[in-house]
Amino acid sequence: MTDVSAEGQPQLSKHRIEALIDGIFAVAMTLLVIELRLPEHAHLDSEAALRGALYGLIPNLISWLISFFVLAIFWIANHRLFSYVRHADQGLLWLTILGLASAALLPFASAVNGQYASITGQALYSGVMIWLSVSTLLLARYIHRHPGLCVHPMSLGVYRATMARSFGVMLIAALAVVISYAAPGNANFVFVLMSLMRPLGARIERRHALAKAKAEAEAAVQA
Repeated sequence: MTDVSAEGQPQLSKHRIEALIDGIFAVAMTLLVIELRLPEHAHLDSEAALRGALYGLIPNLISWLISFFVLAIFWIANHRLFSYVRHADQGLLWLTILGLASAALLPFASAVNGQYASITGQALYSGVMIWLSVSTLLLARYIHRHPGLCVHPMSLGVYRATMARSFGVMLIAALAVVISYAAPGNANFVFVLMSLMRPLGARIERRHALAKAKAEAEAAVQA
């Protein structure tokens, strides 16, 4: 039987949602590798021909590598956010589904971007990245503003760190589109900057934790 909150909203099990998240991310990460295939009608009867075919897969391989780790990063972000959640409601459920829709679309965007080094392909790929980032940001905002759903409330530092990482990914995705105008085949390399988002978020969390501890110490002295 589904429990009901004080506001009359049904309290949904977060474990069913987490299972759905894990399943969709796992399928999306697996589908990425489908584009890594040799030409079906190519004559690869020599070492040179095989090396040439493998060399031609490099753009797809780069797109696969970036997309795989992007999905891993966003799966970890979802895992961290749901560690605060005790139970879900309709709002949290639909925001999660919004994010899962973008995760499910990423293999298609990755395939287009890997196969066609163009502004349109990069815009599609970056657009899905931005969609993933926005959905993560909205999910964090909802959890932060609804502490009644949580095992323990999300701190302001964690929320702002999530905001910084999400906006950082959006800026990187937008920068990739800009770079694609000059170098369509190399724009994906800008996503390496995503490796800076985790340290940035950790720094923001530490700064807020220190500020909170300082304020509590000052309050204790004044008391």
